[in-house]
Amino acid sequence: MPDKCNSSLLSIALLALSFLVTFSLACNRGTPPSAGPTQGGTKRYSLKGKVISVNKQAGNASIYNDPIAGFMDPMAMPYTIKPPAALDELQPGDTVTADVVVEPDKYWLENVKVTAHSQTPAGKSTPAGEKQEK
Repeated sequence: MPDKCNSSLLSIALLALSFLVTFSLACNRGTPPSAGPTQGGTKRYSLKGKVISVNKQAGNASIYNDPIAGFMDPMAMPYTIKPPAALDELQPGDTVTADVVVEPDKYWLENVKVTAHSQTPAGKSTPAGEKQEK
């Protein structure tokens, strides 16, 4: 009977080990194809999204981003913008592209470019000589 017991324990141990190896391989697939080269754990991803709000005092903008392959699903979240002067170009409703820079303990956007401007917000006047659309 001891041989059967040892054989069963060995089978269970091998089964557990195979699950562990499979799980670790699934979790460590390597750098996703959309991530740029890493420097000291820094990764870069391309972002496309729509500006929800801009907070110049905090140095960030809330952006609803499209899916970012290998990184995140679509979602709205605040992003620190670098350099902060880029915030001056952003308005709620603008469509933007940017690079998401991710380090182990922080993230931010660089190379922010407005690809489509929002309508002129209520309360802001249009420049002289331009007609305001209704």
